[in-house]
Amino acid sequence: MPIFLKDDKLAYINDMGLGNIAQYISIDPNGKIKHIQISDYAKNEANVKQLITALIKSSRSGAVNIRSFSPYAMKGNKLVYNKMICDLEEIIQQVQQNCAEGKYSIINENIDINDGGVSGVVLGNIIEFAPKDTPKCVDKEGVCLLEKSLGYHILKTVYGFQPEFCFGDEYRVEFSIHPNREGVKQTHTIVWEYELFQNAEHEFKITWPNKFSKFIGDKTFGLIIADYLGMNVPFTTVIPREVAPFTFGRKTGLFEKWIRTCPIVKEPGKYYSGNQWIDPFTLMQSEESKGDNDINISAILSQDAVDAKYSGGAIITKETENDVIEGVQGNGEQFMLGQDFKNDLPEMVKNELKATMNTLRSYNNLLGDVSIEWVYDNKEIWIVQLNQLKNNGSGNIIVPGIPSSYEKFYVKNGLEALRDRIQIIKNKDIGIEIVGDVGVTSHFGDLLRQSNIPSRIVNASENN
Repeated sequence: MPIFLKDDKLAYINDMGLGNIAQYISIDPNGKIKHIQISDYAKNEANVKQLITALIKSSRSGAVNIRSFSPYAMKGNKLVYNKMICDLEEIIQQVQQNCAEGKYSIINENIDINDGGVSGVVLGNIIEFAPKDTPKCVDKEGVCLLEKSLGYHILKTVYGFQPEFCFGDEYRVEFSIHPNREGVKQTHTIVWEYELFQNAEHEFKITWPNKFSKFIGDKTFGLIIADYLGMNVPFTTVIPREVAPFTFGRKTGLFEKWIRTCPIVKEPGKYYSGNQWIDPFTLMQSEESKGDNDINISAILSQDAVDAKYSGGAIITKETENDVIEGVQGNGEQFMLGQDFKNDLPEMVKNELKATMNTLRSYNNLLGDVSIEWVYDNKEIWIVQLNQLKNNGSGNIIVPGIPSSYEKFYVKNGLEALRDRIQIIKNKDIGIEIVGDVGVTSHFGDLLRQSNIPSRIVNASENN
């Protein structure tokens, strides 16, 4: 006989060893206690009031939620949220009301959605999740949708563990993971619901920014993906706001450290990156003041330095003829800011870079077109940034389009002036012509692509 009542399914998960569940008790419409799932609870005879008290005391949050259901209305029923020991009589009254309406009651521990973990759904070959929400986050915009093995890799990188449960790919599983141990079995994964589905394989592309990339920082998210795909990513220690520090990447052979701010979303050239360690607390205070929001930076990165013989940017598209390779000798910081652009790379460097680009191209069906910032140390190409491209041109075209007019912008005026100008002309059918010796993969190009402003580059000598 199939199990379909909510409380029976939860008990089945726990009893059959399929996963960990939130602590709960359930009561049938006659007021009879059905299930008792409380960690380390000796299942002696007890009344409802005693059980609710034991459940609240066993919960880390010291609070419970009360939900109701019937065999004819499993979803969409009333939820009473976050009730504590001082609300004991109110909880009992709610259970009695549910009984009077012929409904079952589940009283489960309230697990904090703001504890730094994520909630989501696994189905077939995909995983979707978001921070600061319940598994219902998958019904909202901005959820992080990934191929399951990549999603597990990202979560294990950030938290040190991945979702743990024993369901096949044909099941849709609602879950949450938590930095602190929770639930009946006191582990890091909670299973909330499961359903059997057919045709559980899906095709999709990764899209970011999303709620999780904003949570750990846009730069961090892109680099973890590059690391998963086998790219050379310098060993990185991430010091985030929302979760404990974590690491990923490979040792570069140098003991020097770069320090990099990691904004919530990519803001080309706006925030600090340096080639030596400085006080991160002072840095965070000063950099936050540059942003428009109360919080603009998700994390600070400490990254192994790379012995930069050549550096630059590249755009990798589905077809090789639309690729862009740009770079300079030495450190690429001035190149990205439009202050040093000779683009005279030796063939050896280009060949090494093309091999890396071809590897990334093999994942175009997953990533789409991307841009990278790269460094070459005479041995290997290192990826120091990976970004997804939403708007991309070819040749000297940064963003294609046919605006009513173009206005000139001179590189010598700097990135902040361009940022200000974009805000003025946005949604006015005006394009921007960048005048100066600058690459399409520079922060000037990044900023225009991100803002989707029709734009092109005109060499300074051509403008005279």
